[in-house]
Amino acid sequence: MTEQPPLEQRPAAELMTRDLLTVAASESVLMAWELMCKAEVHHLPVTDDEGGFLGVVDAQTLTSMWNAAVPQHARRPVTTLLPSRPPVTVRPSATVREAARAMVESGEDFVPVTNDHGALVGLITARDLIGALAGAERDIAPAGGGMPSLYRIEPVLPSTPPAHPGAGGIEPD
Repeated sequence: MTEQPPLEQRPAAELMTRDLLTVAASESVLMAWELMCKAEVHHLPVTDDEGGFLGVVDAQTLTSMWNAAVPQHARRPVTTLLPSRPPVTVRPSATVREAARAMVESGEDFVPVTNDHGALVGLITARDLIGALAGAERDIAPAGGGMPSLYRIEPVLPSTPPAHPGAGGIEPD
């Protein structure tokens, strides 16, 4: 049995999450919040209409920018929560140490993993690092040559609004 190299020397690809839920850039802040709550995730990659990676919205940013006094803010595009600078990323071949350093330098608790073309292939979070350090086993999809699993949930709205009897709750005669 061969001994594995120390965690900090292993490639980011071994630690990254490949199955990611994403949100479209045109979706609202409220939709991002709903997706995070339903999926029980703290990081949500944002993609353009062609699936191109734009950045990551995290729960901390979303909650700090939430303003319940102004409900229309919940309807603004999720891209308004992305920083103006492009996200710091690492390649799958980067070491875990390099991924951790990228998190520290960017001030984030995550680092997106992208391929040579800038396409998102995974995400490493501080929780992933701590779990690996603690020796916690987790199900990580096997490394394949293809794309990661990116899930996009689209709201389904009725084609016609429901009929409402009368105005103001008064039934017609």
